[in-house]
Amino acid sequence: MPSNPSNQGLWTVLGALAAVGAAVVAAIYTWLTYRLVRGQSEPNVVLYVRHDETRPSILQIVVENIGHGLASDVRFAPSRPIPHRTFGLSAETAEAPESSRMPYGPLAVGIPTLGPGDSRIIDWGQFGGLRTVLGDKPIDVIVRYRHGTKEMTPVVAHLEVASFEGTVAHTTQLGEAVTALEKIAAAAEKISRG
Repeated sequence: MPSNPSNQGLWTVLGALAAVGAAVVAAIYTWLTYRLVRGQSEPNVVLYVRHDETRPSILQIVVENIGHGLASDVRFAPSRPIPHRTFGLSAETAEAPESSRMPYGPLAVGIPTLGPGDSRIIDWGQFGGLRTVLGDKPIDVIVRYRHGTKEMTPVVAHLEVASFEGTVAHTTQLGEAVTALEKIAAAAEKISRG
């Protein structure tokens, strides 16, 4: 039985389309795999606010590299000045900040290198003082950094204290242990003096 030439052409076209489709799928898979592997070896710098674990009334700013690569030339561009050492547990007891802008430290001068899992922790102030200075509007901070010679995608972080209102800020077991050790050390020193 002779074959139909028009059917052969159709099967040839379908075979070619299937080969092109397979090549496209393989290329996409290769590209996604490359991005996944590359992403696992890059730095990822984050900036956030937290309670101090040993002094729960103190809020801290944390800069941390949660990625697996070395971040270099880490720079910070805040949307407005970041207050410095703003204390007071409530609006009534809030002290005026020493300066309207953080004059020193990593947020002011940047960080030359930040290794994987490395961080910088800054005592920022207490809720009342910070809330008085900041109000309800957070400070947006653009974090820029490099991985080798590659400029990474900037990260936008929000420094805010409004979400800490009404939260539990009690001493942790670690904080209680530190306080107990300080009392023991003071008592031992008192005994040694006579």
